[in-house]
Amino acid sequence: MRYLMAKHVDDVRSAVARLHVDRSSGQPARHQPITLLWAMGRAATGRTRLLPWKDARPDLKRLLKKYGRPGSDPAPQYPFVALQNSGLWQLDGVVGDVPAARGSKLLPWLNAQNPRGGLEGWVYDLLSDDPEARRLVADDLVTLFFEGEAPQGLLEDALLLGPVFDGFGPVPGVKEGTVFANRAALHHAQVHRPPQGGICGTRESGAESIVVSGGYEDDEDLGDTIIYTGQGGRDERTGQQVSDQQLTLGNAALVTSRTTGRPVRVVRGASGDPLHSPESGYRYDGLYLVDDCWSERGQSGYLVWRYRLVRLPSEPFLPAAPAPTLPVPVGRETLTRVEASILRIVRSTAIANYVKRAHDFCCQVCGIRLETPTGAYAEAAHIRGLGRPHNGPDIASNVLCLCPNHHTLFDFGMLTIADDLAITDRSTGQVIGRLHEVPTHQIERRFLAYHREHHARA
Repeated sequence: MRYLMAKHVDDVRSAVARLHVDRSSGQPARHQPITLLWAMGRAATGRTRLLPWKDARPDLKRLLKKYGRPGSDPAPQYPFVALQNSGLWQLDGVVGDVPAARGSKLLPWLNAQNPRGGLEGWVYDLLSDDPEARRLVADDLVTLFFEGEAPQGLLEDALLLGPVFDGFGPVPGVKEGTVFANRAALHHAQVHRPPQGGICGTRESGAESIVVSGGYEDDEDLGDTIIYTGQGGRDERTGQQVSDQQLTLGNAALVTSRTTGRPVRVVRGASGDPLHSPESGYRYDGLYLVDDCWSERGQSGYLVWRYRLVRLPSEPFLPAAPAPTLPVPVGRETLTRVEASILRIVRSTAIANYVKRAHDFCCQVCGIRLETPTGAYAEAAHIRGLGRPHNGPDIASNVLCLCPNHHTLFDFGMLTIADDLAITDRSTGQVIGRLHEVPTHQIERRFLAYHREHHARA
């Protein structure tokens, strides 16, 4: 396989060296090299291999105008067609003969037929999977056609330089809602790398992505909230759960994501819940946080690992301006959902803001008040969690004002609070203090009791 890969790299480099470009100015034209760099960048970032002419034209014209030879015509129609003679480029959807690349009929023909162009499939696969191959081919293009030094910004503009994608978070160039035909397409786009399996990740680094496709009987897809069942314990022939799941592999990766707070990419398959799944293929549905995890008996009677994932908003959160006083918001004993494109739990920002302001953004455990360039910062922590499996209410008496550290410890059950508000560090069993309470914000003891009992079972 390594020999075959090297042979393919050499084939690409040989084809680059044989590129027939205009040299009438005494220097090689850059139209074809720039177009190849643009297509290589698409491979590097997992974008669609073949792009219609009308979609490719604006990007190519901008790059040619910016990085082409001074005084040259930034005409992308020429390289878009001429490269099909290189052995590296595919022109798809052509009806009839292709006009001469330098003729006046080419542009009207392209606009009328709008064919798709891009790297040949084997070239795309090689350059999308092998960073070293991309480096070698890019170096050859720069050496042969740019006098050994790429113009400043060219490789960045072509998406061949910049921060290296480490597998976590949004994939460069892939938008939410993008649909992929199959698992191979997900792999090539780096959205979900394993050809099989629902969880991508390791115990050490956490989960990169999951696929929600209705494979487990205990899964629940509510749109913005997913109750996801871990992997393992199923009969490969029948799909039935036949043994307990273990906290290893992908299951351990999701627990690590719960600890680190790194978001997980969620992909939905067509075989999942019809209300939230694509009609065909696989759809990238954005980033979710692993909000909770636990082990319980599933429908088949075996222990399964379960994870509650909550969708992150696509737009950044804008904090509300502080106010000196607020009436106590009513909140909700029973959570509601509103239907838009997905069903979403409605969480009251008024409740969170009220609780934080009641304590002047000071942590109720340690008393620390964090100052940031945009003002004081604290986090609202629900004592009995919202949504499945806790079904806690979104009311002020079920919310604490905590610093990020104590919020994390509380959510993991490493801090518990007695009815007399004594705080116990479960790692040592020692009482470390007393929860601060103010007259305008009283905690209901039933929620503290639920939190203690829930984590005593964990």
